[in-house]
Amino acid sequence: MKRTQLAVAVLLATGSVSAMAETYTVTPLPLQDVGQNNYARSIDNTGKMLSMVQLEFNPPVDVEQLEEDTSFFTSYSGSFEDEDDALQGVFTDADYTLVVNYLLSNQTASTGQKLASYRTYLTDTTDISLVPGLDEVTDKFDDYTQSVEAGGRDSVSGNFIVGDSPGVVVLDEYENEDGDTINYTYSELPQQAFVQTTSGTKIIPAVDDTLGGFSSARAVNQNLQVAGFSTVSFLDTVDEAVETCEDDETRGDLPEGRCFYSIYGGDFNVPRISSYFVTNSTNYLPAFVLSSEVNATIWQLDVNGDVISTDTFPLLFTPEEDDTSHYFSYAYDINEQGIAVGEALTGDAVTITRPNSSGLNESERVATVFRDGETEELLPREENLLSQAMAINDNNWVAGAVLRESSDIARSRLFAYNLDTTEQLYPDGFFATTGVQANAINNNNIIVGKSDYDATSDTVRETHAFMFDIDTEEFLDLNDLTPCDSEYTLLEAIDINDNDEIIANARIRSTSKYVTGVDVISTEGETIEIDSIVAVKLSPTGGSIDDCSIDDDGEEVDDSFERSGASTGLFGLMALSFLAIFRRKLKK
Repeated sequence: MKRTQLAVAVLLATGSVSAMAETYTVTPLPLQDVGQNNYARSIDNTGKMLSMVQLEFNPPVDVEQLEEDTSFFTSYSGSFEDEDDALQGVFTDADYTLVVNYLLSNQTASTGQKLASYRTYLTDTTDISLVPGLDEVTDKFDDYTQSVEAGGRDSVSGNFIVGDSPGVVVLDEYENEDGDTINYTYSELPQQAFVQTTSGTKIIPAVDDTLGGFSSARAVNQNLQVAGFSTVSFLDTVDEAVETCEDDETRGDLPEGRCFYSIYGGDFNVPRISSYFVTNSTNYLPAFVLSSEVNATIWQLDVNGDVISTDTFPLLFTPEEDDTSHYFSYAYDINEQGIAVGEALTGDAVTITRPNSSGLNESERVATVFRDGETEELLPREENLLSQAMAINDNNWVAGAVLRESSDIARSRLFAYNLDTTEQLYPDGFFATTGVQANAINNNNIIVGKSDYDATSDTVRETHAFMFDIDTEEFLDLNDLTPCDSEYTLLEAIDINDNDEIIANARIRSTSKYVTGVDVISTEGETIEIDSIVAVKLSPTGGSIDDCSIDDDGEEVDDSFERSGASTGLFGLMALSFLAIFRRKLKK
């Protein structure tokens, strides 16, 4: 049944949407031919967007490494569609997919090719270009190694892109004491902040760069100030481990570089406050980072991307001299005045009861502002279990989330705070016990993010993308501002620019594909439909809004109607794919 468009005045009469709401067109980013899923990262004021593609089609495979340095052909003997051809490096679509999935699961092995699960692309809805991070072009592939999971996070006009990236994976041929050659493969650097300019990519160095240090660039402003965080000191145990690796007598029977990797290797993950977190767990932070202090950092770059100056911001407290615990302050965003916001540990623990769990002790984290060399706590601690500031605009409005209890269950709630007036807003989401997450705010005082949409489950809930207007205090579902016949369900709005253009993650039905990009065909000879996540650009039109509850004859449609993109099967996909991208990453 076709739905008709009604004038905004009629919609106001029904109370369905606001008179201030803009309507939006939905344009997918041109990355469907690059990989099955892609995820929004940022949009700047020129409309340039960053997106991370998951499981790219046709990644390079080093058959020689596969055969000599892994047990792949032995482990999967009998599993190939054409084993004879596979042994010669000629793969069917299904066999190639089997190979790539194996390599993706081989990340922690000492030998064998390494493939990144995600890579970042810059796009304007028409053209795309790779953001390689610290990856390098190799003669073997005549292209990038695709071993580096570089995360682009923010940009200025698409010309200055910042983010974080591990070092390229190197192949280190080592002859051991038995005379055998072992081809070790490992990343040559821990996670590094980087800037990509028109002249190439440069590392933005950590303050303490022991073994390269650890750093992340989360946001950049028009003045080329980059906000993020970096290591400022390490425990003596790290220096001792480095000395052990440098000594041929104490290192053991392995190359120096591989020994260094055993010190700094590991995944980095600090979740939003809607998820459990303890600072001393290697489930979230590698041992290398746990042996350090990390401070919010602002780097000043010049037009060539070189660092002119570096400012760090201290912890909220001074640990005891003999305290070897890991503490941090992180900056996630920065405005044109050079004021950054983020979060910091307090050094205390707090007991939190989350959905479907008993009370657990977690590390206490609070929203912070970084300015004039000082780290300031933003909100009254006694009112919240946790708080986290994610974004700031040039009007000094800060957006983030607080964790508060409702009926003895803790859920995240949106907050907006003005640094100049100290005005505070804590708007509700779509229903009373909704969890809300803010991702970005523009200079029109509009906050975007995601909010629980379905209250039928107390633990795993569907989310919808929202926008909240601070000036009118309206909290809107962005799905209500798109055409009724849209095939996309907007799950999360990631960023918004000053033109009110939004980059969001959406669910759509698509055909399942092999890693070659070829459709998977069922035994019945038909394509297989699955839910995919894709990044989309939402462009405001200012036109009329589809009222999906009214049909062509002006009669009310059954309330069970949902926009055509709202298919089922979200949670399995989200658990395996959507959440995985943020396993080691936080949007600025």
